[in-house]
Amino acid sequence: MLVIFTKSYPYDLAAEQTFLANELSHLVEKFDRVIVVPKLRSGGRSTPPPGVEIEEGFADFFKKNSRLVQLFKIGFTSSYPYQEICEHPLLLFYPAKILKLLLYSGRAEIVKKWLENFMKTCQIEQECVILYSYWFDDIAMGLGLTKEKFPQVKIVSRAHGYDIYEELYFPYYWPLRRQALTALDRLFPASYDGRDYFCNRYPEFPDLFETAHLGVEDPGFISKSSEDGILRIVSCAHIVPLKRIGLLLEGIAYAARKRPNQKFEWHHFGEGQARGKLLNAVRKRFPRNATGNLPGYVPNQDILLHYKESPVDVFVNLSITEGGAPVSIMEAISCGIPVIVTRVGGNPEIVSDKNGILLNPNPTPEEIAMALLKIWDDPTLAAEMRKESRRVWQTSYNADVNFRNFAERLKSIGES
Repeated sequence: MLVIFTKSYPYDLAAEQTFLANELSHLVEKFDRVIVVPKLRSGGRSTPPPGVEIEEGFADFFKKNSRLVQLFKIGFTSSYPYQEICEHPLLLFYPAKILKLLLYSGRAEIVKKWLENFMKTCQIEQECVILYSYWFDDIAMGLGLTKEKFPQVKIVSRAHGYDIYEELYFPYYWPLRRQALTALDRLFPASYDGRDYFCNRYPEFPDLFETAHLGVEDPGFISKSSEDGILRIVSCAHIVPLKRIGLLLEGIAYAARKRPNQKFEWHHFGEGQARGKLLNAVRKRFPRNATGNLPGYVPNQDILLHYKESPVDVFVNLSITEGGAPVSIMEAISCGIPVIVTRVGGNPEIVSDKNGILLNPNPTPEEIAMALLKIWDDPTLAAEMRKESRRVWQTSYNADVNFRNFAERLKSIGES
């Protein structure tokens, strides 16, 4: 039996359905029973693949017990915050870290309490179950706590990005990291960079970390390049500071001013509070030879339809950090599109000078403009990049291959 803990799937609040729906189709082939347990019930509800059970009791239990006062109370009664403070007494000088520790411990204890009751009520034999957290966060920690009563259960977790790089947060602290790792049978970062991060930071767990790439399905087509003299650029991401969409806007504006006789067309798919400001910036910053289209949230299938029916010359991602390869980049290379990205996180694993351009982690608008024009000015180079993008997808980010291999790996862990 496999029990998968998600943030919200089958609800779409956490946008996990892009990967999980495909993965679940392979998991049900390997396990006699697959149960998905969402933490939150919010947003639209998708239909899971046949054979997948949904247990929504935890979402109700978590909502009922996760008010701040309750979390602090539960955190204070847990032994783990005190152990953490004994190991790191300097925490006492940072009230914000103490608060974070208590909340984290409280959430983990809620997971433990619900799961222990669930296993007893459903009469689940501990030696026959794998508990799988889709994120390496308080859920994974809570699953680990159940080993106190159920020492034979197997526990695994994925790690994608926000749950990898601890220094991205303020205060600079991720609670109970070593305790969570101690209880895991395997942690699967979504990139080699994520795996190396854990190996370097926690060398006392040399065999725990194993890269498991995600993937996207074959779209069944290769995107076309422009033949009418217009350089067409696409980006796809939430409009948040981490993604630096405004910086991309400035890079395109710089290129357009540098080439006044060249036409530029930019499409950005993604929603965010700053979309209105970006639209104003397009009107103010773009010269007459450049246009910007920011339609907001667009369903995934409509983005792929755009790649199929409209020419796309280059895809751009300027993230400050990435734990693995973003689905947007995977989709772009599956369609044979050249890619420009920042050299951060897992990006160098999916983009090289053979299928795009790697910019330094903090590029200037001029550097972005030069990268765009380099691909545009050399059609032969662009054609080779298209072939290589498709090859990289087939080799490393093919959903059928990756999720089938992952399902087999989980099966082997359960049988070990």
